[in-house]
Amino acid sequence: MSQSGIYIHIPYCLQRCHYCDFTTFEADKILPQEDYVDWLCREIRARSEVIPFRQLTSIYFGGGTPSLLPASSILAILDQLNKAGFEWSRETEVTIEINPATVDENKLNVLLNGGINRFSLGAQSFSDRHLKACGRRHNADQTRDSLRLFHEQDVNYSFDLLFALPNQTMAELQQDLDEISRWDPPHLSAYCLTVPEGHPMSYNRPEEQDQLDMFDAVDEHLDRMGIHKYELSNFSKPGMQSKHNQLYWSNKAYWGLGLSAHSYFPDQGLGRRFWNPKSFKDYFQQIELSETSGPGWWSELSGDYFEDLQEHEALTDYCHMHLRTMKGLNLKDLSRHPDWVKLLEPRLNSLNQRGFIRQHDSSWQLTKSGQRLSNQVYAELLFLREDLDRSSR
Repeated sequence: MSQSGIYIHIPYCLQRCHYCDFTTFEADKILPQEDYVDWLCREIRARSEVIPFRQLTSIYFGGGTPSLLPASSILAILDQLNKAGFEWSRETEVTIEINPATVDENKLNVLLNGGINRFSLGAQSFSDRHLKACGRRHNADQTRDSLRLFHEQDVNYSFDLLFALPNQTMAELQQDLDEISRWDPPHLSAYCLTVPEGHPMSYNRPEEQDQLDMFDAVDEHLDRMGIHKYELSNFSKPGMQSKHNQLYWSNKAYWGLGLSAHSYFPDQGLGRRFWNPKSFKDYFQQIELSETSGPGWWSELSGDYFEDLQEHEALTDYCHMHLRTMKGLNLKDLSRHPDWVKLLEPRLNSLNQRGFIRQHDSSWQLTKSGQRLSNQVYAELLFLREDLDRSSR
């Protein structure tokens, strides 16, 4: 059975974090939440007929802060998916992102009973000073309350950690890691803060070498805990990897619902991507167009909202996505594209000679050096149309 998933974007937040670059808005300044849920359900009804899968590996509520919605709204969206013919089982991973202090025991139980079986906790740090500097509304004690609730209910969850923050020291990061050890989460996502130059949070950050040392410290600490890296920013205990994120990294199909959500269907040509507008007005107009056009709504999309991948784009995507994972990329997967292999092999050999990747069995994987300098590796595996033209001659 092929793997596929659905992502549902909930753009509401109590307050936008200072570093956030997602499509999110403060909840009291935009469309009422119940109206947005209505539009999501309309999108499901209008578009589901042309979605080329029905059996789901994962469903993911992301944002934003989806846990700001009433539990009844989350369950109403799941019910609408069910009515549209999508199917899932106990093995399907159904995740909701939450922030500390937005879910109490009653709401947690309603969500669990309604089919949510995994929670992604946007904790970021146990330092109140750093949480405040990031614009987070919660404090460390509220994170501990959420974690305590998870453990009391034996809930499957992931912990989000952010590091290389302004004025953060290695000792402070180690304090975060030590407390994470005490909670022993089944899954953890660890992100080095990324903001553009000139952003207020770009100042007073650790030096580049210190950031790399922090990257290593996170890896080594979690590995000692038995939480092993399976992707550049993701770690888990055995068997607890995120099914949804693995869809992205292995170029599987997913449908994105809601404001600015992206979709990808790999079996249409070399892959088709389409995405929803970032503004409410344009999003509503696109859904209304889908309702009036019926199954033909696809052909009504403008080029601003979809692309059919060309060969060089599909090859670049394959390399970048697969190399993010510790499994790496396998040239046997590209046996139908000998021109791609011919083009790729000398670049892989060059990266190997410089110590950025290694060959293990039949897969190419990032070395520790390659993980630290992954952007450089990706830049060398960025292909242009003329690269494929030369390779095929």
